[in-house]
Amino acid sequence: MHWLDRASGLALARTPGDRRVFRDGWGDEDDLEWFREIAGTEPPIADVPITVQPATADGAVVATEIEFDSPIAERLPERARRARARILTTREGTQRVVVLMAAWNDHDYRTRMTLAELLLSRGIGVAMLENPFYGSRRPVVDDPQPMRDVATFGLMGRATVLEGRVLAKHLHDVGHTVGISGFSMGGNMAAFVASMVPFAVASAPLAAAHSPGPPFVSGILGVTVDWEALGGDDPDTRARLEEHLLLASVTRFDPPLRPDAAVMVAGTVDGYVPTAAVQAVHRHWPGSELDWVNVGHGALIWRRKERLVDGITRSFARLADG
Repeated sequence: MHWLDRASGLALARTPGDRRVFRDGWGDEDDLEWFREIAGTEPPIADVPITVQPATADGAVVATEIEFDSPIAERLPERARRARARILTTREGTQRVVVLMAAWNDHDYRTRMTLAELLLSRGIGVAMLENPFYGSRRPVVDDPQPMRDVATFGLMGRATVLEGRVLAKHLHDVGHTVGISGFSMGGNMAAFVASMVPFAVASAPLAAAHSPGPPFVSGILGVTVDWEALGGDDPDTRARLEEHLLLASVTRFDPPLRPDAAVMVAGTVDGYVPTAAVQAVHRHWPGSELDWVNVGHGALIWRRKERLVDGITRSFARLADG
């Protein structure tokens, strides 16, 4: 494990009770059962009206805000039902646009903007979805950790994937060459979206596990979980959580239409995402590229941004070459 990940793990282990993940336990049984039933299914992409706001320009960058109802709005709290996304292109026009999914605790667009600026400098536009339960979609505005229970986490994950598909299809329908990417949890979500759209995309899951299970049960994020609220910090409770989270695995779905247009970038000493969880996606997607970087999770996103952007750029090149 990289020293930076180890240090962040020690800090996260001191997470106060009101900020702990799953502090309210397993959550609503109906939502848990719903997740068990649908986690491995692929419904048609929701045909929902999309509201496109007038574009605004800031220097060379043009921003467009869009909104639409979440495909599972009826299961979400009222404040989370309306999906929002920001699309950034250049004044000259941008043919390639990558959907950049949100990482864990990425409540707004600021963290992704650092990657977006690098991508825009290479002529690649960026579309950023605001996850349900995050940012302005938090049910409780000042809740520091909205993932209060396991059922809510399942709702967020499923809604995010379905909304990501709507966003990707919108970009495809208006004529863009579409890519799908994201870092960490965002990379996991990106892998799901890439696997579940009926057109070829460039895909670049970055530091991405095949499922949320390994990061929470075997990775550093496990120290933020309120295990007592789930039944106790013991092997049985961990196994139950892992079993539930593994229901959402990229390996349960067919690979993308162009798995050879996928470039994965991951750290060899990542303390958050086990390397085996990354390799599972690579093995499942024949012809995909896996670029190992000799760093951990934190160093990869903070010190190797160009390497991540290189991966996204290569995925578009692979798509064009196919």
